[in-house]
Amino acid sequence: MPASDSRTSILDTESETAGSDRLRADSTSLRVAYVLFLGMGLATLLPWNLFISASEFYKYQFGGSTHQQTFHNSFSVVYMVTNFASNIYAMLTVTRSNPNKRIAFGLAANTISYMVGVFLPFMGMLRGSVSFYIVLAQMATCAVASGMLTNSLFALAAHFPAAHAEGIFSGQAVAGIIATGAQLVAAYSVSPIDDTGNIPAPGPPDGLISRTVAYFIFAAVVNLTLTAGFLHVSRDPYYQQQSKLSYHAENTSDSSSDEAEAEQLITVVTPSMPTPSVVSDFEAFKHTFRDISSYCYVIVLDFAVTLSVFPSVTALVTSTSGAQLLTEWHFFVYNIGDFLGRRSAPSIRISRATPLLTLAILRILFIPAFFACHVTFSVWYNGIQSDQSFMALVLVLGLSNGFLSTRSAMVAPGLSAYPTIAGSIVAISISSGLALGSVLSWLVRAAGCLCIPF
Repeated sequence: MPASDSRTSILDTESETAGSDRLRADSTSLRVAYVLFLGMGLATLLPWNLFISASEFYKYQFGGSTHQQTFHNSFSVVYMVTNFASNIYAMLTVTRSNPNKRIAFGLAANTISYMVGVFLPFMGMLRGSVSFYIVLAQMATCAVASGMLTNSLFALAAHFPAAHAEGIFSGQAVAGIIATGAQLVAAYSVSPIDDTGNIPAPGPPDGLISRTVAYFIFAAVVNLTLTAGFLHVSRDPYYQQQSKLSYHAENTSDSSSDEAEAEQLITVVTPSMPTPSVVSDFEAFKHTFRDISSYCYVIVLDFAVTLSVFPSVTALVTSTSGAQLLTEWHFFVYNIGDFLGRRSAPSIRISRATPLLTLAILRILFIPAFFACHVTFSVWYNGIQSDQSFMALVLVLGLSNGFLSTRSAMVAPGLSAYPTIAGSIVAISISSGLALGSVLSWLVRAAGCLCIPF
């Protein structure tokens, strides 16, 4: 099938019936597997959303250290760079590993990290730099686990109907909404708020500690529930049959079938492609990147711009009207926008690279736009003095981030003769953009204060 026809099939027939080997599965097995992928998608991004949502607690917990005002940048760098390295390793070894074992490892590592987060708020003697390094270790652990989870899930999704891959993306989008929504509920339930809408500094911040503990308990319960679900579904005969295809280096795909190719959203192994390895895939990687490079640039630039200002700059915008919990609300609004942007990608059919890249470049304007808001450390003109205008900017930041990344990731694999490799390159492009953005956040912060921000 020509690449252009493949793209049309992938974009327009994502919900079609699976190939002949998948028709043997009953509807219950398919639904159960889909729910598992949806939940696992949530598990891959829940850690990052959890840590950035607890930023108000960490501002208190790191009090008295040099990290109190700059920890957002450190969080971004440690998590995104470590996650990127984990993704690279997982991609290079994915055909020689059992994805189910990696998923089990990722879930277990995240659960341990969450339990540390439950007890840390009660250890007042560790406030300051000690807590900072403990939290960095938590984040690095979660970053490695999430990298393994993500790659293993996409490897598995290649051998299930395309709807299961969509489940991963949907789960990732929901993760941010759940984390920040829970944060808001806990904040309004237990936090003592003064007349200005801020948490009072004097005295023990009992409300702040209580809601942070609630975040991590919630995350631990969700993760344990997903672990139980994974262990249950992994015993299903259909799931076992399909998952074995992802780590037995066997070329069993019938790529001559147009219907089979259409339903392989993430990974398709073609008859002309040798058993995957770093050496044998080099030429295919090179040709594939040339085919989809423009879309990769869109993805990298999209996430790099977002992470350069969110949350390292946006979380330091203070209310000009005394609004309560502006920081918490801005996290929630961003995630709503990101979710809506992802959901709109199949409907807004911009498939050419030029308009997508143009929109990605225009997003650079978000950097001066947020500095124009009421940012405490900025030496530049704060012309935007409206909380509503700030929230509108945050919403558009989320909408554009979700749409551009998702649309590019949808189109790119269909342009290559090797969708498997194209999907891998897209995944690495996402990680690259996140890692680059976390590093750029330091430079953007320095430009805002005309200083060395650490």
